[in-house]
Amino acid sequence: MLPLNLILGFVLVLTRISALMGTAPVLSSKSIPMRIKATLAFAISFLAFSAAGMPTIAVPDNFGTLAGLVLSELAVGLAAGLSSRLVLDAAQFGGQTASGAMGLGFGHMINPNSGAESTTVGELYGALALGVALTLGIHTEAIAWIVRSLKEVPPGGTVDVITLSSAMVRQVIFAVTLAIRVAYPLFAASLFGYAVLGLLGKASPQLSLSNLGFGVSIMCGGGALYLVAPEGARVCAQAALTIFSRS
Repeated sequence: MLPLNLILGFVLVLTRISALMGTAPVLSSKSIPMRIKATLAFAISFLAFSAAGMPTIAVPDNFGTLAGLVLSELAVGLAAGLSSRLVLDAAQFGGQTASGAMGLGFGHMINPNSGAESTTVGELYGALALGVALTLGIHTEAIAWIVRSLKEVPPGGTVDVITLSSAMVRQVIFAVTLAIRVAYPLFAASLFGYAVLGLLGKASPQLSLSNLGFGVSIMCGGGALYLVAPEGARVCAQAALTIFSRS
């Protein structure tokens, strides 16, 4: 029979990895069956637990201490998963916000992965950022982070809640600024198209150019999307990759 302190060490590792997989991009998708997620979490936990030297944890003598250990592991996993997801969702949110300026804000759809409403531009930007992240190897970086985190912050170790909370606040602010950077070129291009159309309409009112406003906004916004979307997606994907490589 396995020692209780060894079982507790594995359970804490499983808790950390389950929290990560519940919030990280791709792995938290609703399109992945729960049984596959559970099997994958158990397999990764076993491999990471073995790679970390199968750390043992002294069994607490009261439920409060045990609950604190579990909550600490949840906090570490959630912080890493949410941090990477925020910067990737910034690409989708920026595209979704800019789609209103392009005249495409009314074409909402349901994202099957998140269950939330989104627009065509937002889905395109989000899928592009996620594809670039997978190409850069975010999945391998996440696995490497798991093993590294178990060595740097062993299961049952002390977690600085204040430092972790401040890091999450900074990450939220960074994700918001990233979404603004994504949306700004599309906003600017659509505004430029409207401005040019307005000047031409003033110069030649008989042409009734105001009827072309919708087409011009789509053309200008689509041109900006074609030019800046690859770089914007790369920036978001690289930021998500950095979460696992630096933490």
